[in-house]
Amino acid sequence: MKHFWHLLLYCLAISFCCWLIGFACFCIYAFSLQTDLSTKQEAVVVLTGGSKRIDTAIKLLKEQDANYLLISGVNKKVSAKKLLKNVPPLLKNKITLGYEAENTVGNAKEINDWIKNKNIHSVLLVTSFYHMPRSVFEINRQNKTLKIAPMPVFPTEFNNSVNWIKTRYAWLLFIEYHKFVFVNLKHWLNFGG
Repeated sequence: MKHFWHLLLYCLAISFCCWLIGFACFCIYAFSLQTDLSTKQEAVVVLTGGSKRIDTAIKLLKEQDANYLLISGVNKKVSAKKLLKNVPPLLKNKITLGYEAENTVGNAKEINDWIKNKNIHSVLLVTSFYHMPRSVFEINRQNKTLKIAPMPVFPTEFNNSVNWIKTRYAWLLFIEYHKFVFVNLKHWLNFGG
């Protein structure tokens, strides 16, 4: 019985170390994501849900002179007129509002349908920095040939120092890491397609 408890503690210690290393790698990856904006992508895609995401995407649409912008996961109660009230008319013609997605998997499906319809092969993906790893993973599951250039959105007060540990972003990273691990395990075990 004594050997059993030693083995159990040993397994728990190894599991905790693996979890801790994985979380550290996830955080480093999320913090270090950057895109070379000198390479033009065919379209901009933004996932709703976080502050500054849509504003960043519209700014990129203009600055990068992209052909299209998809805003994926728009709340069905939000009208195009309200969402795009400050957008110049010339840019409005390039914007598609996606109302079908309700989560990240839905975003990936909505994006895949949209890019196939528009014959798009490369996108600039805009979402929050903590959400980017799982978003890229889910979109790649839908379309392995799509070239994705990640454009993470960081909060205004964020300065890439250790101060993030004292903010709500530590909790968001913690939650997002476990979601990322879960979808990878689900994919690896071939659950849910």
